[in-house]
Amino acid sequence: MDQELFDWLLLLVRWLHITVAVTWIGTSIFFMWLDRSFEPNPESKRPGHVGEVWMVHGGGFYHVEKLLMGPTKVPERLHWFKWESYWTWMSGMMLMILIFYWGDGTFLLDSSVSDITLSQGIAIGLFSLIGSWFFYDFLWERKLTKDKPVIGHLLTIGWLAGMSYFLCKTLSGRAAYMHIGGMMGTWMTANVFMRIIPRQLKMVAASAKGEAVNQDWGKNAKNRSTHNTYLTLPVIFVMLSNHFPMTYGHDLNWIIVLVITAAGACVREYFVVRLKNPERSFVFAFAGIALLTAVIVFSRGFDEPASVIVETHEESVTPVAQPETHTELTPSDTLSSRAFAISGTVRYEGKVPEGKKLTLPSGCAPKNGADVYSNEVEVSDGHLANVLIELKADSYPSVNDQNSVPAEEIILDQKGCMYHPRVAAARVGQKVTFVNSDPIFHNVKSVTNLNQKFNLAMPKKNQRETKVFTKPELFLQAKCSVHPWMGAYIAIFNHPYYAVTGRDGKFTLPLLPPGKYTLEAWHEVFGKKKLEVTVHGDNAEVATFVFKEGDHP
Repeated sequence: MDQELFDWLLLLVRWLHITVAVTWIGTSIFFMWLDRSFEPNPESKRPGHVGEVWMVHGGGFYHVEKLLMGPTKVPERLHWFKWESYWTWMSGMMLMILIFYWGDGTFLLDSSVSDITLSQGIAIGLFSLIGSWFFYDFLWERKLTKDKPVIGHLLTIGWLAGMSYFLCKTLSGRAAYMHIGGMMGTWMTANVFMRIIPRQLKMVAASAKGEAVNQDWGKNAKNRSTHNTYLTLPVIFVMLSNHFPMTYGHDLNWIIVLVITAAGACVREYFVVRLKNPERSFVFAFAGIALLTAVIVFSRGFDEPASVIVETHEESVTPVAQPETHTELTPSDTLSSRAFAISGTVRYEGKVPEGKKLTLPSGCAPKNGADVYSNEVEVSDGHLANVLIELKADSYPSVNDQNSVPAEEIILDQKGCMYHPRVAAARVGQKVTFVNSDPIFHNVKSVTNLNQKFNLAMPKKNQRETKVFTKPELFLQAKCSVHPWMGAYIAIFNHPYYAVTGRDGKFTLPLLPPGKYTLEAWHEVFGKKKLEVTVHGDNAEVATFVFKEGDHP
């Protein structure tokens, strides 16, 4: 399908989903408000009278009375509130298929999270949406949970926590959040379709025949409806989180979604009981606010201190890519006057592995509709790009001065929903600038063990964010949580003896005194290779690395 038409389809289905969801949630909140607002009328003569409420809206008065089925005769015209729920689930499922199950799982899978296949990812997703309902329903149909609801609540919370952890450790962060929300949404819709409506139908049928109505059916239906109202705010949060990768892109995203789910339930409790039990309502309001505050502080605790951010600005620029070969440095007084460079080439032999086929949003997709594949392996005329060449530590020359930190920036450009280059290298203290050259929302999330973590939103075209890393590390990764296939490796060194190959496969290391050295070449797909070289004579030493089909890390 044409990508632009596909995006229109996504927009229209999302519009439908939001419209029917607002209608469903609105009626759910309205009826919960009605139930806590009814006041008995001692003068009422109507059989089954529970209470009544007067309202004013749109220039008119509305009088609503609640009656129990059984004593009350079924009216000829009865409105059922159900299709809002059904259409919310059906449109949400359509979105899940179009975004995550269509297009080879481009948005569903993230190789930095797990190595599952597309079929495994779809199976996990469908189980979370459909299979989890059977556990939830089985649990709440037991006599134990009906008699002691607190046990059911604890087991439901435990299931939700376990599924949240499992999904966040197998699917991409964004897909995991959408499936967590979809799981709760399925519970809500299935409550309506499988339990609430069927039991109400039985009650209506019995009442129409003049038979005794089993009030336990009504209590059970009301119990499931109450569950739904406490799931409402958490599901809305998950829908909104789609636009905020600081949540689903966080390393501990499963904890964030659970804490905010608890906060949403606490806030909902405040509104449910605030009229009849003000003290309890304020306790839960405080708990909700405290949980939200805690999760904000918790999530920011992993970000890089502001003092380390060198530059943040937006401007119209033409990004300058990292040089394909390392610039030669002038030898210092501490180096031998006879110093020479090591240059070389990295070649590839065999069939070039094809990357994963990607389904890109229209802001990134080629105008000619050509297929796009991930860029883990880039081979041009037998030359291999994105190979890191490093002088091993036991080969460092005996010098006191490792040269000053380069003034030039290392640029990592988010362009065409890819990082360019895929592999970069920088010195400790050197500026590393991330650029968004696409007209769509990206973010930059660091995956690091030694340097400070950060998760930066980059919503605007030509936005630039500059970082300086303070510790050497092989490797720090840059990820886009919005588009999980986007990634880059950044090597941080405390010495100048490294280079990264460009499309021509060539590299040049800084000047070295005569002697024997060990070079190591690393590629993310083909692993590592070592080479012994000797520096001597008046010309640069030439080294050649060869990676072959079948090489693995």
